Amino acid sequence: MIKCYELDGEFYENGIQYADFNDIEICLNNNFSELNKFPVQVIILIINEYSKKIAKNREMLRMEGVPFLSFYLKKVNIEKQLELNLGNIEFLNDFVKVDEEKYIKAQPKGVVCHWMAGNVPTLSIYSVLESVLCKNSNILRVSKDSASHVYNLLNFFKNIEVEYEGNIYSSNIILKSIALIYFNSDDKNLNALMSLKADARIVWGGKSAVDSISFLPKKTTCKDIIFGPKYSFAVFDKSAIESNDFEEYLENLVTDIITFNQKACSSPQVLFIEKSNLSVDKIAIMLSHKFENIIKRNSNLDLEQAIAAKVINKRGEYLLGLDKMAYIGKGLQYTILIDSEIKLEEAITGRTIFIKELEDIMEICPLITKNIQTIGIASKNNKKTIDFASRVTAIGVNRVVKIGYMNFYDSPWDGTLITSELVRWCSLSINGMI
Repeated sequence: MIKCYELDGEFYENGIQYADFNDIEICLNNNFSELNKFPVQVIILIINEYSKKIAKNREMLRMEGVPFLSFYLKKVNIEKQLELNLGNIEFLNDFVKVDEEKYIKAQPKGVVCHWMAGNVPTLSIYSVLESVLCKNSNILRVSKDSASHVYNLLNFFKNIEVEYEGNIYSSNIILKSIALIYFNSDDKNLNALMSLKADARIVWGGKSAVDSISFLPKKTTCKDIIFGPKYSFAVFDKSAIESNDFEEYLENLVTDIITFNQKACSSPQVLFIEKSNLSVDKIAIMLSHKFENIIKRNSNLDLEQAIAAKVINKRGEYLLGLDKMAYIGKGLQYTILIDSEIKLEEAITGRTIFIKELEDIMEICPLITKNIQTIGIASKNNKKTIDFASRVTAIGVNRVVKIGYMNFYDSPWDGTLITSELVRWCSLSINGMI
């Protein structure tokens, strides 16, 4: 059974139930033309007002990821993103002349179906608004754990009005292009029915979820955008470690580690450091202090039983190992594990970071695969950073960002300019002028 929490601009806290997607599809199709009439500048203005609205709500700002969400959705950032993705945002409004007799317009794909992972609730808002900017209809399937968070975030989209070129536009039209739903992820029938409604499928999740959805029946014209499981780590070069900003870099690293309980694909699992005038154990002690200072400001330190067991087992291995070291916080607050083997360790999560020292950060290149999403870097040497980024991205890495920004959503994401994938590029060739 499908539980629908928002449809046709109306919110249902306890959800209304549907056996299939027919009524949902009819409702979205009936509202499709209304959103299509909106100039993209109006959608940008409404999203900008939404960003202000959530930024003013203290309760919302306590939700992990919301402060950056409110920043990212500002008008100037959305405009930059669309220009990066499309080149010219007017493609979303009209046929734009690109040659003597040729015009191009970016039309919506149609119905975009989103399968969202449950580890980062704010990701649902990013995903659906990327699609809304292209004037698509949306079926947003969220996890049971994140449903209430996404419901509350989406609720703030109600009743926003903006003026553009003398006309008043309401955010409620945008809400009518979104159906917020939940159903059991193991329900093969509902997953298949949802897939068959899609003109584009956006899938965020682990390997089993991605595989099961990828093989569902779909329209031959359907576009797939897949964001599967990825691995991320951090590197500090000698120039950063020996700089006056080193403690700030460590603080930013801790922020990257604890955000989203280290479950995001962009969360660092290993820290590689170049040899410097600071020993590895000295760096670990400094990192411990940063953990303790930052953790004081975080109340949610509970770990799932399975993760706690993995942390405890790994601690035992390192505490008993002759060639290993461990620095651990009170209880399960944090875990720093040190050895000399240059490899990518299994992601333990639970605020667990492995530290490995090497002569040169370029030594990690043989470890790179296309499964690496993000590398957070601390360096004072811009040329070295660019050379490093060129090497690792050529092999498979999608993002190299300064430390402290690893979990910040950005465009492109996972090697994809999402907005450009959510339109149909339509051409018009004529003699004469429009």
